[in-house]
Amino acid sequence: MKILINDIESNKDSYVRTFTSFGYEVNELIFCNSFEQVKVFFEQYLEKLQTHIDLIITNDSSLSEKDVLRCNELCFLKNSLVHSFSNHNFRICSIPIILHSHNESKSEELSFPYSSVVKLNDKGNNNYFIQECERLIRKWRKEIIIDLDTLELGIESLKNFHLSKFYRGDYSRKIVKDSESYFTIKTKILSLEFIKCPQELRYDWLVLKDHQIEQAIEEFSIVYRHHVKYDKKDNERTILHKFFNDNKIILLRDIFSELNYEQNLHEVDSKESEECDFILKTEYPEHLKTVFFEVKREDVKFFVNKKRKRPSLNKKFIENLDQIWGYKKFSKNPKNATELFNKIGYATDNYEYVLLAGRLEEKEEMEELFQQKLTDHYSEIIVQTFDELARVYGL
Repeated sequence: MKILINDIESNKDSYVRTFTSFGYEVNELIFCNSFEQVKVFFEQYLEKLQTHIDLIITNDSSLSEKDVLRCNELCFLKNSLVHSFSNHNFRICSIPIILHSHNESKSEELSFPYSSVVKLNDKGNNNYFIQECERLIRKWRKEIIIDLDTLELGIESLKNFHLSKFYRGDYSRKIVKDSESYFTIKTKILSLEFIKCPQELRYDWLVLKDHQIEQAIEEFSIVYRHHVKYDKKDNERTILHKFFNDNKIILLRDIFSELNYEQNLHEVDSKESEECDFILKTEYPEHLKTVFFEVKREDVKFFVNKKRKRPSLNKKFIENLDQIWGYKKFSKNPKNATELFNKIGYATDNYEYVLLAGRLEEKEEMEELFQQKLTDHYSEIIVQTFDELARVYGL
């Protein structure tokens, strides 16, 4: 999920705390600090690059000395844009928008141009706010199905639809010929381009069935809780890497656009090589993190000599940290910018470095020392345990 937030910079941390406390991730939130920034975002990302967002949230700064957010203008701009976004599938004006400000919720005066008005809660109770965000996104997604029904289309029939007899016959005669009418009167979400020539809708939330998602989550639970004994045949690559490649949804989570597996990130002519297990890519490299994601065993131990006065990090765990530290050094070296662009597909210096390893119990057992070791020797490296990744799915 991607949520665009138009608010002043000082409120950013508050949004992060709110959404993460409800199980969302930071990489689901895109921040702009003014109406002008949002306008550029619309033009650059939605219209030009055809990226996807699920919701817009804006605050109201009209009572301040300088109205940088211009929420009403933003709302009317969005509502007037009939251009398409998200691979030319949907119309920008259909994106739900919430006014999240000190204005009273359900205000009749303000509610018309917005999808919803939610009053800021001074006591930090954000249940209603999150519920409204989720309600509007669900409603928008359901209306896609209603639009498809209006066009007499099924999701499963969209692949290579332009080659079908139905498209060349009845659909072209009845709907393509009258596409402007279907666009302006009979449908709400689908773009004019889509109505004229329907294409496959490749969105996990639309094409994946509940049982497919549940099966992937259950398999992950089995993998990290009941692994086989590791040896030369059964190892990280054959067990863990294979699982994540077979079940990409576990890593992508409707947050990242795509993943690269084992990209060679060392200098081209070097005899050595550094390979990151996964690189999680984003549609918004300027706003969101591109993640180097290294996968190690779930049974790796973080510390040795735990009962001594000065416990030390386990040698094998240090090797794991050193490996992802190498990716950090490589990505921050300007000399490697061209190679990284060729490998990833876009230019950015907005990276995050995640090591998936070990158990949460041990991490929490010596949490203060654990974080201090990372801060002192491996700054910017995030160690995520298998338990923490599982929590994303409520396991």
